[in-house]
Amino acid sequence: MNVQKLSVSDYRNFETASFSFDPDTIHILFGRNAQGKTNLIEAIYFLSHLRSWRTSKTPSLIRHGAELFRIEAKVENKGRLESLKLIFSQGKKYLFRNDKPVQTFSNFVGILNAVLFSPDDLQIFSDPPKERRKLVDMELVKLSRSYTNVLGRFNKLLKDRSAVLKAYKPDEVLLDTITEQMIEAQVVLISQRYAFIKLWEAKASEIFPCFNEGKETLHIRYKTCVDPASSPDEMKKQLTQAYQKTRQKDKQMKTTAVGIHKDDLEFYLNERLVTQTASQGQKRSIVLALKVGLCKVIKEKTGQHPVLLLDDVFSELDESRRAGLIASLPDEIQIFITTAEPVSPSWFKRPVRFYTIDHGVMKEGIYDV
Repeated sequence: MNVQKLSVSDYRNFETASFSFDPDTIHILFGRNAQGKTNLIEAIYFLSHLRSWRTSKTPSLIRHGAELFRIEAKVENKGRLESLKLIFSQGKKYLFRNDKPVQTFSNFVGILNAVLFSPDDLQIFSDPPKERRKLVDMELVKLSRSYTNVLGRFNKLLKDRSAVLKAYKPDEVLLDTITEQMIEAQVVLISQRYAFIKLWEAKASEIFPCFNEGKETLHIRYKTCVDPASSPDEMKKQLTQAYQKTRQKDKQMKTTAVGIHKDDLEFYLNERLVTQTASQGQKRSIVLALKVGLCKVIKEKTGQHPVLLLDDVFSELDESRRAGLIASLPDEIQIFITTAEPVSPSWFKRPVRFYTIDHGVMKEGIYDV
């Protein structure tokens, strides 16, 4: 997968701009802070996920004085050229694929599959569990239509169950019916989450030695309400028992205490929790291994690499970890790297293009290093 052309209008500090990019190439976006280099990869990310990782307030992305923003891209997807367009106006997103309107977000997300690293990702270890669940769900939604559909159904059932529990006198038959449907959905979701996490762990573990000469190990533990390695029938039995056990408490507290909405991930460095033992440098190495490992998962599942976005990735990497990162990057993958520090072409053994961004204007060509 490659972004061949990107155009933005009234997005952040760009009034109107259009850029062309080579496939399977590393693109270095160099510039001082607040010049617009991160805004460019944010636009690519937005087309992939329909949201920014930097703000939840989408209207703030509109350039000052404008009424809407537009992002367009020509994307090579499995050998075919796709045209994607997103317009945000008056609080709504309007989506187009090959100039035809796309009515639902689920039919647009993942057409352009982008994986991002940003310095904020280091918070994933200390963030609330919902952020780690969101990370897994975000990737599975792009990879599996069945996961997307079942997750949507589960979330609706969870709201319905909460509404029944909050009634003055809960309808026991309706509660049973909703709970049974939730159990069926969760068997599917837990199985897919578990398989994804195991594969992700395996791919990240292959990458991780690049950062530490094989002296450290990385593991991911999936914490859920049942044994995720058990058969579907056994999982259904365990879930049924769990809901029977918490039924009275749920009615008293008027909420659902058990389910995948409580799931979590634990990350271990050398068999110890990352939050208890890892330095900032080790955390950065782990996150980078997870991101590159995720690219390998996507390649295995879809047959093509995603686009990899690395924001300010070199700023706190020592020489050995920087070399490890570069060594870990797959050859046939398009990569965008933002940096405020000069980067030497000699670091890489593959095609690299350099750009300097100054006040929203991008010029191609190597800078002084």
